[in-house]
Amino acid sequence: MDEVGFEPSIKDKRYDAVIHMVTAAEGAEEFYDYGNEARFEDIQGARDRDKRLREAYLGHHRYYIVDNSHKNFGEKLSKTT
Repeated sequence: MDEVGFEPSIKDKRYDAVIHMVTAAEGAEEFYDYGNEARFEDIQGARDRDKRLREAYLGHHRYYIVDNSHKNFGEKLSKTT
């Protein structure tokens, strides 16, 4: 049990930390293209999925969100360490 008497959820037990890198479809739209074979959603679909994923991990004790306010992907990636 945690400090307020609740059982930790599965996500809290399974992951030491969660780092969520926000989709390029949210704030870096010029980089959201279909050259990446993993992309199959349109921009709004990617935003919707990203929002649901962020909400799924809310409350995790070590939850970090990396947005698209960086100059490039390399800088964004450096924020995950």
